[in-house]
Amino acid sequence: MESKQVSGDELDTKDALGTDAVARTDPAWTALVEEIHGVVAQALPAASGAAQALAWRWIRCLTRMTRNDSTLAFELLRMQLGEQPAPEIAGMTAKMLAWIDEAFIYARCAVFAKYLSAAQAEEVRRRQLVAKNRRAKPALIAELRTHMEAGTDVSAAPVQAIVKRWRPLFRESFCGDDAVLEACVREALMREPDLFLSIGFDEALLAYLHKAHMVGNDFTPAAAGPKPSALTVAIQRAAHQLLDRPLVLDDPLALAFLGEAEQQALRENLEKFREPPSLGMRSSVVVRSRLADDVWSEALERGVRQYVVLGAGLDTSAYRHPDAPGRVFEVDLPATQMWKRARLQEAGIAVPQSLRFVPVDFERIGLAQGLARAGFDPNAPANFSWLGVTMYLDEDAVTETLRFIAGCAKGSAVLFEYAVPLSSLPPIMRIAMEQMTAQFAERGEPWKSFFEPAALSEMLTKLGFSDSKSWAPSELNERYLANRTDGLKLGAPPSRLVLATV
Repeated sequence: MESKQVSGDELDTKDALGTDAVARTDPAWTALVEEIHGVVAQALPAASGAAQALAWRWIRCLTRMTRNDSTLAFELLRMQLGEQPAPEIAGMTAKMLAWIDEAFIYARCAVFAKYLSAAQAEEVRRRQLVAKNRRAKPALIAELRTHMEAGTDVSAAPVQAIVKRWRPLFRESFCGDDAVLEACVREALMREPDLFLSIGFDEALLAYLHKAHMVGNDFTPAAAGPKPSALTVAIQRAAHQLLDRPLVLDDPLALAFLGEAEQQALRENLEKFREPPSLGMRSSVVVRSRLADDVWSEALERGVRQYVVLGAGLDTSAYRHPDAPGRVFEVDLPATQMWKRARLQEAGIAVPQSLRFVPVDFERIGLAQGLARAGFDPNAPANFSWLGVTMYLDEDAVTETLRFIAGCAKGSAVLFEYAVPLSSLPPIMRIAMEQMTAQFAERGEPWKSFFEPAALSEMLTKLGFSDSKSWAPSELNERYLANRTDGLKLGAPPSRLVLATV
């Protein structure tokens, strides 16, 4: 009977799943089937807590039995429903299967609800309970796995056709056109591995799907100058000005900084900047830039008159605030500064009188020496901003730069961004970042340093900083991204922000 529905190879797999698998004759399995039979006979509501707990036990057992193979699980279900003797043999009737399916939907939705408002949770439940949505996804996942196992290139037309179908199905199943709800659902999926039980995804398939999604969604032009990451960030700042309301970072110079070619390319491809990968990156970019602006403003109120932007790239801070008191020092690689100055000239953006360019290679020339040549006063406090840079430097270079800042005048501070070890990220974010950092490395900008938050805090104390403050993503969301309708939201970002004070 099984051979009519399941291929020979799958039968071999099913009968040789290994020591951690559950056999169909296992007493625990048969007892579970009997328990489900009993609660269905008693008409236990599928939405009840007891039903949800039973559904989780069922799914964990089924996942072990099939090794989370959605193709196999889907075909076994079809066999169960399509062969008349099957219910008598396996013990699971169509009514029991329908009940456990509904109970598991309520169980998954209870996990999603931790990240949603009551109204959002109800909308997700409503969409999840639609039968066509429940049946379409396993078939699509099975189709995707077939291509992965066959070695089909992710850019091939059949795989891209699946990607094209995936997004509408995802929205239909969870959120519709509600960008805020979609961001919340995606955060839940990032943080809750149990939500992937029973749907057939393992890490290999997730990586394959993400890589397929990346095709055609590269945010950096091929001719990105000496620092591709700087242009990527600049493009996201510019996209923010065009797409998102209200503005988190009001940057009227963002588009001009791009130049005519990049501006046109951005305007012609705005839709791809509404996609989740772009929204996630843009959320991080605008929040960190806005936080840096706020920290600088607070420093000015305390009387600090030196602002140092480390690894300035195409940062626009000095040009947006040309009348700010004191001096601004932009520190970056010589080639990057030449590239930036050429863009400034092309765009007709004046260099403020207060600005000093400081050409420094953090891994070769001392920061103190470069700043001294530009007129930096070591006896006066300074505010440092160091965003999107440390991960591209060796750990020793990061430590030495922080050591220099810790030795500056009392009242100095540095707001900096660092990358956490990718292994500490939730699976979806880790897979995405592994692929993205591999792409950065191919362009000559490999990520080199990573820090555990607790170890970094201890290092800052040893270097001489009197205090350090960090922000959880939820705090920054509340501060800068609350009550939005455009989907900007920090989920589980691979980097953290720290303000260390001398």
